[in-house]
Amino acid sequence: MLISPPWTLFNIIFHIGFAATGAFIIYSDYYDKWAALHYSKFSKGAGIPTRLGLFVIYFLPIVAATIFAWSYLPVASLIQWVVYSAVILHFTKRVLETLFLHKFSGTVDIKTAAMITTIYSIIAGAISYFNKQTIPAMDFWFYTGTVIFIIGELGSFYHHKLLVDLRKERDGYHIPQGGLFKYVTCPHYFFELVAWFGIVLLSRHLFTLIAFLVAAAYLTARSIRTHQWYHQRFPDYPADRKYIVPFLF
Repeated sequence: MLISPPWTLFNIIFHIGFAATGAFIIYSDYYDKWAALHYSKFSKGAGIPTRLGLFVIYFLPIVAATIFAWSYLPVASLIQWVVYSAVILHFTKRVLETLFLHKFSGTVDIKTAAMITTIYSIIAGAISYFNKQTIPAMDFWFYTGTVIFIIGELGSFYHHKLLVDLRKERDGYHIPQGGLFKYVTCPHYFFELVAWFGIVLLSRHLFTLIAFLVAAAYLTARSIRTHQWYHQRFPDYPADRKYIVPFLF
């Protein structure tokens, strides 16, 4: 069962507008045009320190999610708490990784930081807002979503840790090894999507599914660019690695 909101004019514009904005950003970022996101390997060298930028990017969605859940949290059901907590845990994990795990060398331009913060805050806030209405009871897919979410978060952390350990051994970028890096260029993106798919199964709202599809399209496009970047930089980069999904793509 997929929960749809009341189809008011606002909700129609909101859902279509979010999907269209996501498509525009994905197109711009892949072709490095108007709304391209300049961070990490694709930083242009000007902007704010990456650690500060990513802290803001991941912290403000926590605030947004809490604001939009505030009205029902005191009397929230267990299902509402699980959905809300999954969103909070995801972004809290990213905040903690930003502060205490990752080693950064580049910058994030202000436009990129503002765009990503806005998109993430909309996603977190909207999931919390629509969480006022939930599935009738915990079912097989809810429990499955919980397990998938945990696997996604653990897998994402593990592969981020592999990247950090590689950069601790040697400065700069090197060919990642270990875990699913043997099979794909961006396993951390893959597990990020696994975690978000878990939230889709927990929430079961149409918006959450749209947000997941936008994230899947963006991270897939980003993984292709990252794959191409590694091949250009390292002539010995493994030719048999896929982009993001092990053995498939």
